[in-house]
Amino acid sequence: MERTFLAAKWVGEALDRYHHRPPRATIMGKRIIFSNYHYLAALLHIYTGTFNLSQIAELANLPLEELKFHRDQLDFMTLVDYLKTRFSEWFRETVLMRDFSLEEYADIAWEYTKLDEMVQSQIKIPLLERLKHLTYACKDCLAAGKTLDTYDLNVFRRLMSFFLLAETIRPTLSSRLVKEKALPVAEKSLEIEPYKTWQKETYPQEETLLEVLRESLRERTSHFL
Repeated sequence: MERTFLAAKWVGEALDRYHHRPPRATIMGKRIIFSNYHYLAALLHIYTGTFNLSQIAELANLPLEELKFHRDQLDFMTLVDYLKTRFSEWFRETVLMRDFSLEEYADIAWEYTKLDEMVQSQIKIPLLERLKHLTYACKDCLAAGKTLDTYDLNVFRRLMSFFLLAETIRPTLSSRLVKEKALPVAEKSLEIEPYKTWQKETYPQEETLLEVLRESLRERTSHFL
């Protein structure tokens, strides 16, 4: 079964855009000096904490010592931070605007828990703030015998679907907002039961998923190296 790994998809598409960039292209106003190998290594830092440096170097087809050298260079680490921010923006927008099936949300939520901690924070904090706002808005509407407008209700459903599964896969302090405050309100307005009752035990084993993720990244990037 093909898995819905949004971050792996973004890495492949970002490397594709970089490979086909126009002449004299710049990043952050600077001329580009990185090869595809180094750019991919920078992209893969969104998974720091799950993939160690050896694994990132292997996926980027770089010697480990060369990657370590570049991690001491300001230009490379500035690129890493820039790409993390760009990815976080894209991921947030995708979660807010697109609908997925339960199985797809499980993949997306699992991959999210494998992302670099800074990246997770850049994703989570704005989305949780949006979820909190929609929870209060929905609660007020229910008290007045009304419903949220269609756009907000769809966003509320997408955020609940994503966060319920993410907090089931790896609980955090955010569970209090998601499961104790937002869920009782969502249950009165959304068909959320399958997401509420989803069990991590029904999902493949961690090592199996990690290997599938690595293979997905290889398939999406190897032809550019």
